[in-house]
Amino acid sequence: MQDFIRDAASKLGIGEDQAATATGGLLDIVKQYADPGDMSAMLDKVPGASDLMEKAGGGGGGLLGALGDALGGDAGKALGAVDILQKTGLDADKLGSLADLFKQYVEPLLGSDLLKSILAKVPALGDLLK
Repeated sequence: MQDFIRDAASKLGIGEDQAATATGGLLDIVKQYADPGDMSAMLDKVPGASDLMEKAGGGGGGLLGALGDALGGDAGKALGAVDILQKTGLDADKLGSLADLFKQYVEPLLGSDLLKSILAKVPALGDLLK
């Protein structure tokens, strides 16, 4: 994952901390919506993904995280993930570009069937992809 973080930061002109936090946020979105079996397979096939998710502080915090906790369900999960992504200060274009880079990075690791299964169940991630 560290190679991906360095590469994404360089391509997007952002800091590695921003890239790591945003990538952890993307992984948290996947965790919120994906089938648990698919998520487990993804974490097994993408070295460092689990650690990155933990470092990014999955679960929110801040005003949106608190609102998400209060709402619960899918609305709460989505707001918690948005809160994590907002912590990076990235604009929507850079966030979408990061999501595209991440998709390109994980596709050879996951295989197209697993990636399609995940994207089908994670509408918030699909919305970010260009």
